[in-house]
Amino acid sequence: MNIKDMTLELEDELVSMRRHFHMYPEVSWDEYNTQKEIMRCLDQIGVPYIKAVKTGVIATIKGKQSSDKTIGIRADIDALPVQELSGVKFQSKNKGCMHACGHDTHITILLGTAKILAKIKDELTVTVKLIFQPAEEFIEDSGAAYMKNEAEVLECDRLIALHIWSKIEAGYASLRYGPVMSAADTFDIHIKGKGGHGALPYQTIDPITAGCELVEAIQRLVSREISALEPAVISITSFNSGTTSNVIPGTAHLMGTARTFDDDLRNAYPQMLKRVAQGVAKSTRTSIEVDYHMGPPPMINSDECVDTGRKSGEKVFGKDHLIEHELQMGGEDFAKYENPKCLLLLGGGWPKESRQYPQHSPYFDINESVLKLGVEYFVQYVLEYQEEE
Repeated sequence: MNIKDMTLELEDELVSMRRHFHMYPEVSWDEYNTQKEIMRCLDQIGVPYIKAVKTGVIATIKGKQSSDKTIGIRADIDALPVQELSGVKFQSKNKGCMHACGHDTHITILLGTAKILAKIKDELTVTVKLIFQPAEEFIEDSGAAYMKNEAEVLECDRLIALHIWSKIEAGYASLRYGPVMSAADTFDIHIKGKGGHGALPYQTIDPITAGCELVEAIQRLVSREISALEPAVISITSFNSGTTSNVIPGTAHLMGTARTFDDDLRNAYPQMLKRVAQGVAKSTRTSIEVDYHMGPPPMINSDECVDTGRKSGEKVFGKDHLIEHELQMGGEDFAKYENPKCLLLLGGGWPKESRQYPQHSPYFDINESVLKLGVEYFVQYVLEYQEEE
């Protein structure tokens, strides 16, 4: 059995499949057509499955020799509310929606894995669950929070996943021990003042000036209250207030995100924000409320899962091309699964850095030559895992 040759034979099909999913993206919890296409592909391969968590799918590959020892392989399937500007021929046909984080490649790689594992299933001595998970991008209510409790997921002795990464050159992959991605929480800040005429600010309580002061104060939290040796980010990402030029509005709404690898700091973030907000509210005569939303925890790879992954990765990418990429402040809801697990970052970047647009960019695109490498890694991992006691 030559897995590399089998994945190479799939390459054209993988590219075509990825382009189809790229053209028809769907946002979190609305992946109905994506779900139908996944099920159609599984039917074609002859792999049984169930619907799970509204728009998700869990498929099972179990051969004549397969034991109850079970490994789950997870792919996220949702897209982002981003208008695509990449200019590729297979650009999104759904206005205001784009696979700007590479989940189209994750679906494709897992379906390619299903095709090869189905061909060799009677040689497998483990059971494989293929987990197509919705709503990874919905931080406040992500799909993993529900999928992790599905009976077929709880049966898995370990889980593996990969994430395409545009800042790692194609042909390379990163598999770290320990932390990979940070916790990813979000917050809303509501400021209530007193509106009035723009020419008579003394008759108002201005929520905009309060908001500006609050933004400045929040930026000092990381620089003055958190060790410079501790990776930490608090970003204000939205500031909405007012509708015209001669009226001071009565309210303002700010949104943001907080990131860290440290659980103690993460638990401290809500009170830190509320304390600063109370101080600004007092000095500006406004009323300020902070609503903090816990997202995925830090993504921490399990050592035993990485051990198997590195043996598999060296066979697929080569020892020199299996690297430890820098820690990422982006979040990943794969962290919510409670099974032992590991996440590999699959290099999908172009040789020219100018073409390496980051995740969530409207220009995001990946080097499709790596699709077969993702399939090969997953299949090789299963084969390595079944050889372990």
